[in-house]
This record gives sequence, structure tokens and C-alpha cells, in this order.
Amino acid sequence: MKQRGFSLIELMISALIGLVLLLGVINILSASRQVYRSNNGLAQIQESSRIAFELLARDIRQAQLIPCGDSGRVANVLNNANTTPLRQWLGFRGFAADTANIVGVPTGTAATNRVAGFGALLVQGTENMGYTLVGHDTSNAIMTIASNTTNLATNDILMVCDITQASIFQATDVSVNGSGQTLVTHDNNFGTTGNCSRGLGVPIICGTVQGNTFSYNTNATVSRFYSSIWYLGNNGQQAEGGRSLYRARLEKNNIVYEEIVSGVSDLVFQYHTNAANQWQDASLISNWEEVDAVRITLAVQTTDTDLSTTTSGNGRLERRVSHIIALRNRTP
Repeated sequence: MKQRGFSLIELMISALIGLVLLLGVINILSASRQVYRSNNGLAQIQESSRIAFELLARDIRQAQLIPCGDSGRVANVLNNANTTPLRQWLGFRGFAADTANIVGVPTGTAATNRVAGFGALLVQGTENMGYTLVGHDTSNAIMTIASNTTNLATNDILMVCDITQASIFQATDVSVNGSGQTLVTHDNNFGTTGNCSRGLGVPIICGTVQGNTFSYNTNATVSRFYSSIWYLGNNGQQAEGGRSLYRARLEKNNIVYEEIVSGVSDLVFQYHTNAANQWQDASLISNWEEVDAVRITLAVQTTDTDLSTTTSGNGRLERRVSHIIALRNRTP
């Protein structure tokens, strides 16, 4: 019986068919991988947006809220209180995109620096409902709290208030006495830290030990003072987009810079007032006490590149998301 093999032409046709099938499989796998990367990128954008708005909303809703109400009488006795907005009592304040520099949040190209041409937002208040005083010795500048378990510590920036006024000061000492009570001292210190006087009254008098004495009665409340500025900053990771949503926060005598969400390429703050009944930039707001809501727009990019046909951002996927947040103490 005569045996025959494949001819050269048959082998070439078979090889061509196999190559076509292989290329088809490769294209399917490549397309599936690209779809997976795109879906993963969209999920990253959604998660980043959710985290950013959740943390922003938590701060903004509590803006200018203190346990005793939104008092207009605040005595800030911190030394060098005017060196940065983070140490002043402003409550709630926006900075326009063309603001050249915000003291404490420098504009520049280094990591954590604010990106030029973008606005920022200052939010202040207290971290919690605080602790009730059972006594206040103004002669020795000592406040007494009934509980021996608090989150207060020496050098913390604190805020004490009652129905008539509030005061911002630094705790020069926090200790527990033999009766299990927490003692908070607000002694004067004329250096770069501490308080300009022991007195916590309005108006403040600095330069003397006692200053303008004011005694907080029983049931006054003392809490940790919270002050932060939200802004678009450089993160030093150019391969991942180079920009992030940042928060600069006052911690004792220092400013702490926290990267909240990476991949944020644009950040816009706009403000609503009943008088104008429209969204306005910070440069158009003349009275910040009239602002009752903020609209925040974020442009969030993926870390991965080559997910889009656009040339900007090395082919990163980008989505713009807006969110409106009302200030609780200014809504009817």
C-alpha cells in the first residue's frame, strides 16, 4: 500500500490557519484584559470619589459648630495666632483659585505643596462634643473635668465655651489629680508657643500674665480644636498622575499634611448663599457667614495608563464628579 504525507502547500495552508486562529485568541485575550483594566480603573475612580466626598462632607457639615452653639464671641489667646489661617478663628473660609499663597499651605512643586491655580477650603470647629467642666480656677489657670479618661493631652489646642462666649487656647499641662479628675492648665507663655495670657475673656488682652480674666462656670464644655485646609497638592508620584487631594491639619504646634486621595487632577469649590441664590467662586463671596452650602467638583484619574485613546494623562481614564454639601448650622 502506497503511503503519502502532506504536501508543502497543505502544510503552509495549515500553518496559516493555525496562525489566524492564534492571532484571534491573542486578540480576544488582549481585549478581555483591556476590559478588565478599564473596569478596574472605573471602580478605582468610583472608590476614590466616594472616599473623598465622604471625608470632605464629614468636615464641611460640622464647620463652625461648637458644643455651645455657633458663638460669634471667640477669644483666641494663642501666641502668633495670625501666622496662619489654621491658627486663627475663621470658622469657614474659601480661598480663590488665584490666591498666590496660603500661609501654612505653600504653593509650589514639591510634594504636599498646593498646586497653583486651584482654590482651597478652610474648615474649623471641635472634634467632638467635649467634656463638661466642674470648676475653673482663673488665678492658677486650671480647668477641672470630672472624668479621668479624656482624649486631651498636653500641648493640645483646645476650645472651651459656654452660652456667652468661646475661647481657643493651648493646654500647657493635662494631668489627673488624686480625686480622679482631669486638670487642664492654660498658663501663659510669651514665646512662640503657648498662650499670650491666662485670661480667656473677650476682648483678649495679651502681654500680661492674667490678661482679660473670664471664668467658665460649671457645665461649660472643653474640646479639642479642629482646623484643616483642603486643597489640591503635588504628591511627588508623577508616574501616577502627580496630584492628590490633601488636607493640612493643625496638630498641637505643628501642621500635618495628609494625602487623602491620589489621582485627583482637578478640584473646584463653589459656594451658595441665599442672597445670590447661585453657585459662586470664593472671589465673589463678601460675607462668609451667608454661605450655606458648598459644591465640590473633582476630576479623578486612574493610576493605570493606556486605558483611553486621549493623549492627555498618558491615556488615563478620567471622570468629573460633583457633590453638594450643606452646612448644618446654616440650613433652616
